[in-house]
Amino acid sequence: MAKGYSQREGLDYSETFAPVAKFNSLRSLLALVCENDWELAGMDVKTAFLHSELEETVYMEIPEGLHTEIQTQGPGARIVCRLVKSIYGLKQSPRAWYGKINSFFLQHGFQRSEQDHSVYIHKFFKLILLLYVDDLVITSLSPEDVTWIQILLQEEFEMTDLGSLTSFLGMEIKRNQQTRLLHLTQQRYLNAILSRHGMSSCATVSTPADPHTRLNKSPIEYHTDSINQQRYQSAVGSLMYVMIGTRPDIAFAVSAVSQHSSNPGPPHWTAVRRIFRYLAGTKTFGLTYGGGYCGGFTDADWGAGEDRKSIGGYVFMINGAAVSWASKKQASVALFSTEAEYMALTQGVKESIWLGELLRGLGAQKHGKEIRELQCDNQGAMALTRNPEYHARTKHIDIQYHFIRQHVESGAISLFYYPTHEMTADIFTKPLPRPQFEKHVLGLGLGPTPEQKDSKFRKLNWENTRHTTTQDLIPGEGEC
Repeated sequence: MAKGYSQREGLDYSETFAPVAKFNSLRSLLALVCENDWELAGMDVKTAFLHSELEETVYMEIPEGLHTEIQTQGPGARIVCRLVKSIYGLKQSPRAWYGKINSFFLQHGFQRSEQDHSVYIHKFFKLILLLYVDDLVITSLSPEDVTWIQILLQEEFEMTDLGSLTSFLGMEIKRNQQTRLLHLTQQRYLNAILSRHGMSSCATVSTPADPHTRLNKSPIEYHTDSINQQRYQSAVGSLMYVMIGTRPDIAFAVSAVSQHSSNPGPPHWTAVRRIFRYLAGTKTFGLTYGGGYCGGFTDADWGAGEDRKSIGGYVFMINGAAVSWASKKQASVALFSTEAEYMALTQGVKESIWLGELLRGLGAQKHGKEIRELQCDNQGAMALTRNPEYHARTKHIDIQYHFIRQHVESGAISLFYYPTHEMTADIFTKPLPRPQFEKHVLGLGLGPTPEQKDSKFRKLNWENTRHTTTQDLIPGEGEC
C-alpha cells in the first residue's frame, strides 16, 4: 500500500470521490427482480484498484522488505518508483477505478442512470448492472445476456463469479422463484454486532424505543468508564448500518440516539441497549418483496424534539415492501402542525420524484407512476399544496418547501388523504405503543420469512416477548 496520508491536494491528487450505488437503488432493483422473475447474479473484481491508470505523476518509496540491486547515487539518496497504475492507499484510487469501469460499460453500449451513477442499463440486451466499488449485481430477463456480460468482464478484469446472488454488502438474499418472493435480511451481521457489544443473550423487548421516555441532551459532560463515547459511537454506527440496509422499523430510534453521540449519558446508552434488545428478538426479520402496495407515505410529529423542531418521515413501497425511508428532524421550527406536515410532505415529494425517474430508467414505467402517489394524514397540508389560501399564515415558510405546488398542479404528484391511525409513516416520527408499532411494521413488508410465518414464528417472538420498561434496561454489573 502507498502512504496516501503524505499526499498533497492539487499536487499529486485532485478528485477522490467515487460514487457507489445507493441502498434505495439496490432494494428497488431487487423488488423488480422478484416481481418480473429476472435472472440475478453477482460478480466481484479482484484487486480492483490495480486495474486503473493514474493521471497524476506519483512517486513512491520502495516498500520495506523489497530488496533491490539498484545502488543509490550519493549519501541521502533514495530509491523511488513512479506509479503508472493506482495502488491501494492512494487517495485517488477509488476515483480512478470508477473512471476505468465506467469507460468499460459505456464502450459496450450501457447507459448510466442519471438518478444513480452506479446503475448501468443496456437497452438492447435489457441488462441492468449495479456497482458498489468492486461488487457487481447483474440482472436480466435472459440468462444468455447475463452470461454475455460476465464473459466480457472476465476478459477485461480478473473477476470472481459469485453465481446466483445470495448475499450483498452484508445482506442475505433468500429468493423463491416459484412463488416470486424475495426476502432481504441481515441476520449474520446482527449476530456479529450483538456479540461484539455483549448483547447476544440479552432479554428481548417488543419495541426499539420506549414511548414513555424522551431523550434530552446531557446537562454535563460524561467522562466515566460506564459511558465511553467511542463505544457509544461504535454501537450507534453498527445500528445505523442495519437501519440503512433492511430495518426501517428502527429508523426513528437510531435517529434519536445518534443525535447524542458527542456527549452520551446513561439514558442514551440505555436507549441504545434497548434497540439491541429489540433486534435480538427479531434477528430473522427482513423485507419480503412479493406483490402488494406501491406508493408512498409521509408524516410528521409536530414540535416533538427538545428544541421544538418537528420529526418528519417518509416511506416508499414497491412490490409490497419498503425500498426507501427516512426519519429526520426538520431544519426549522414549525409554528403549527399543518406546517410540519407540509415540510415533511415536501421531503417526500423530492424522494418520490427521484425514485420515479429511477424506476422509469429501469423499465418499470407503471411503478414510476405509482410511486408519485403520496398518502398524507393532514388535510390542511394537502390544501396548502393546491392553493395559497393560507398565505398570511405561511408566508414565512422557506421557498424551498413551496416547489411542491407546481408538481401537484402539473399532475406529476398525486396526494391522497390517509387516516392517522393507518399512517404507516407514523413509525418514523415517534416511539409507538406495541400494538400500533407491530401493525406498522407489518405494513412495511417487514417480518420473518414466509416459511417462519407458517411455523408460528410470530407467536415465538412478539407475543412471548417480555414488555420491558426503561428501569429494566439500566446496565447491570458485568454487562456491556
